[in-house]
Amino acid sequence: MGSELKKMSELLKSGATMLSETCPECGSPLFRVGKEIICAKCNRQVVIVKSTEEEGKIMGDRVLQELEQTLLSKIKEIDGAIRSEKDPDRLGQYGKALLTWLDAFERVRRLKPD
Repeated sequence: MGSELKKMSELLKSGATMLSETCPECGSPLFRVGKEIICAKCNRQVVIVKSTEEEGKIMGDRVLQELEQTLLSKIKEIDGAIRSEKDPDRLGQYGKALLTWLDAFERVRRLKPD
């Protein structure tokens, strides 16, 4: 028995449900395990989009999550720069930049669904 078939049978034995949908990458049947949908062959989670509106929401959520990570990275960079800076003018510039990044971060957080 191939490893793909073995994995599929193990999923079924563990209570997973085989779906009628197939993986968009490999065409293998998808399985529902709890709330997740996975492809046994690709060994990854798959999101099934039912409408254009839902697809837009999923893409928007992903973009907001990536933007949030970028902003956190910038906030950490400024934190490091502030820690080592002695020049008051540069500290003022870093402070303004930090406030800008924190404001943007807060706005992104408000846009994200709960």
